[in-house]
Amino acid sequence: MTLENTLPELMSKTAATGIVPQDLQPYVAPALEEFRNEMASELGMHDYSYIDKGELPSRMNGKVGGGMTKKMVSFAEAVLAWNYKNRTLLNETVDAKPEMN
Repeated sequence: MTLENTLPELMSKTAATGIVPQDLQPYVAPALEEFRNEMASELGMHDYSYIDKGELPSRMNGKVGGGMTKKMVSFAEAVLAWNYKNRTLLNETVDAKPEMN
């Protein structure tokens, strides 16, 4: 079994293309909504899902969106690093194989 075969199929598809697979698309909006509410809760707005966002100061809404962006970028960096590390290891494994004559 090669390292390439151990990469999760979903991870290799989405990380390489940046496209959410069709079977996961219905889950994107609810997942983002849950993530938004969790971020707001971390910022002390525990009832964010019930708050009229138009009544909130833009600074508060901006903190929620900014916090989400910061966490998503950190997650994307981790995924990119993981994929890069595994490609590097795969290339080292291929290069280290002895030639058969």
